[in-house]
Parts: sequence; structure tokens; C-alpha cells
Amino acid sequence: MSDLERAEHTWDTIDIDRVRSVAWSSLAQVSGDVWQKFGQGRGGPAEVEALLRGHDRDEPLVGAALVCGDMESERLFFEHRQPSFGTVDGYDLSAVSMARYQPDGVEFRAHKVDCNRLDLPVASYDLIVANHGAHHVWNLGNLFYQANKALKPDGLFYMYEWIGPRYLQIPYRNRAVAWVLLVALFRRSTRTTHMGKLKGRSVQDPPSAFDPSEACNSNELMPQFLHYFEPVARHDHAALTYPIFEGIAQNLDPTRASVRRRITLVLTVERWLTRIGLVRPLFSVAIGRPRPDVM
Repeated sequence: MSDLERAEHTWDTIDIDRVRSVAWSSLAQVSGDVWQKFGQGRGGPAEVEALLRGHDRDEPLVGAALVCGDMESERLFFEHRQPSFGTVDGYDLSAVSMARYQPDGVEFRAHKVDCNRLDLPVASYDLIVANHGAHHVWNLGNLFYQANKALKPDGLFYMYEWIGPRYLQIPYRNRAVAWVLLVALFRRSTRTTHMGKLKGRSVQDPPSAFDPSEACNSNELMPQFLHYFEPVARHDHAALTYPIFEGIAQNLDPTRASVRRRITLVLTVERWLTRIGLVRPLFSVAIGRPRPDVM
């Protein structure tokens, strides 16, 4: 089985709802902190919607989602928005994932493609979204080039992506600080993941634990984005919240004041250490406008 076939098999068979339920970003306190610091603090879909309101269109807008999976996150940008979207094109390797999407208020056109070989129609879209999917693409230069050429001149590109090292490997200083906070703040039972693994000195899985497309060329993601797009809003984060909370989010009870205080402390330490450069942000949420005349 080739790497591409292995990746397709992974996303055809994965229990994506279970993955989401244990993710670091499933903690409302963590995701709320992200949106508070991004753009005008309205959250990604609302921020994009506000920027699109200046578009003067007689017809409904047209959107696209790259490496879109089941559209669970991407749909928030297109359904029941003002201005409204009429048609959304989804591009993904897994036809099974796209078939899980039940669109509400938009026409969805699924395109089963290898996004390393993407070829998008010129000046066709008002909004293109890449939400935790672009980091599965090796040929990021082509992906961002295609997104640039496929947007209308006043179109927007939104992404929320891993920008850390390849294969989701966490930098040493991030791991060291995460280990100290984990052991100091959380009991052993809390640090046990949904897979029965204890988080502590080890806060990450080896590359072999992931499908071969996972963060396969992530060092190129932000350089390519900045080459093809002029940022309108950007927030880099999750230097510690990802390695600490990924896989144990389900063990944290947000109704308990003591839990909320511990999460707040992690967010505060992350913010301060990121600001002084001691730890490296692992995710970026950004909106960009296409740069003209780039090759």
C-alpha cells in the first residue's frame, strides 16, 4: 500500500467524532482564548463573514474547502451566513469522509482528488477554507498557488493549521515545559489518555503513529501562505495547550473551578513564554487576501 493509499484508508475508516472529543481544542476555555485574540475576537467564521459583507454580489457567493474531510468545521463558514453562499466545492482524498457531510442551505459539490495535484478554476471563489487539512499536503507550493489563482480579486483565504515541525513532533523546549506543567498541575488519572497512555515525560507519539500525510511538510506551510497571501488577521498559538491537553481533554471537568484555574494558568504561561520566544507556537489561524502577480 502506498503512502497515499494509507492516508486515504485512514480517513475512510477513522472514528472522527472520537478524535474530536479528546482534542485539546474541544476545551471551550482553550478555544475561547484563541478567538479572543484573533481579529476582532468574534471567532473565525464570524470574522470572515464580517470581511465578506463588503462584497457587492447580485448572486450568492461561491466557496471552496480544501482537504475538507466531512466538512464539520468548514460548514460553519458557508451555511446560513450573510452574505449567503449558494455553492461550495469540497476537495479531499477521502470520498467516504465527504459523503458524511449533510449540507444545510448550500449546494455541495464533492471532488475526490489528491490535493498534492490540485488544479482549481481561475477566479471562481469568494472564500477558500483550509481548516486542519492543508498540513496533510506535501506540495504546499501548488496548494497555495492554486488557492491564490482560484480566488476572485477581493476573495479571502482562511486557514487554521499546524505550523510546527513535521509529523506533529513537538520541539524540545515545548515538551520540557509541558511536562513540568502536566506533572505539577494534573493527577495521574487526568493525564491518562483515551488510549490508556500516561502523559508526562512523554507528551507526543512518534511519526510512525500517524498516517504518512500528517504534517508531512509543515515547515513550508507558513512561508507558502505568506508568499501567496497578504495577512488580514493572524494568531499563532498552542505551544503548550496542544502537547498538554491533546488526548486528555475528556478527563477535565470545566464545571470545576479548580480545573478552570489550572487551564487558565497553562494559557497564561503559554502566552508569556511564546512572547519571549522560549517556546514555539504550533498552530496558526489566519485570514489572507490573494497577492496579485505572484508565481
